[in-house]
This record gives sequence, C-alpha cells and structure tokens, in this order.
Amino acid sequence: MPKTIAALLLGATLVAACEDGTPERNVTRVKIVVPASERLKGLSELYRFLGLRRAIVDSGQRCRKVDTGAFQQDWNNLAMWGAHCTDTGDWAIFIAPNDDVQVRRCGDLAQLKLPACRPLPPAKAEPSLTPPKAS
Repeated sequence: MPKTIAALLLGATLVAACEDGTPERNVTRVKIVVPASERLKGLSELYRFLGLRRAIVDSGQRCRKVDTGAFQQDWNNLAMWGAHCTDTGDWAIFIAPNDDVQVRRCGDLAQLKLPACRPLPPAKAEPSLTPPKAS
C-alpha cells in the first residue's frame, strides 16, 4: 500500500508542475552540415551547373547540359538541389552528409513521397557566337 501512495503522490506532483498537464521539453534542434552542398553553394554558376550535371550523369542518367539549378531545401539530413537538363528536364539531387548522392526525376518525387521540386530560376540566354553584321 505505501508504494501505491508514493506513486500517486509522485504522479500528482508531476501533473501539478505542468500548467497544461504535459511536461515541458527542452528541444535542441541540430542542423546537419552537408559539406558537398556547401561546396556547391560556393562555386561559380558554371562550376555549380557542371557539378549538378556530374551528379546526374554519374547516377546513370542522361544530361547534355544543366542550364539552371539551385539549392532547394534541407530535408531529412539531406541537402536537396534542383537542376534542369536541356535534353531530359528537371531533376532533384539529394546529397547526404557523407557525400552520397541520389538523383530522381522531379516528376517522380510525389510517388516516392519526397518533397516536390521548387521552380528554378530561368536559364540565362547564351551569348551569340555569330559576329554582328557590318553596316
């Protein structure tokens, strides 16, 4: 019987210590650093696009040229990037903290229960290689 009374008193004390009946929690949020993603962010646009293209091609997919790409978001300790290939469309590139990479078509993400690709910035027009006509 004394154990039952002690348990009831302990329970009552815990409930009384909380305003709404639930204990407060100190929650510490930790942001995982993804070194490869940080390196991509620091590159010039040309080299960033080359890095995104390499991730796509190294995963066994086709990509003639990445003409636009950008960091999308952090998701489940992964850095998500988006890229547009001129010949195969939009891709999502997920980079893990250990530099492992997974590439998925943006159109497949909903079925895989992954976050949707966000719109990418428009591709810049390439400079013309033809000389201007003389007047």
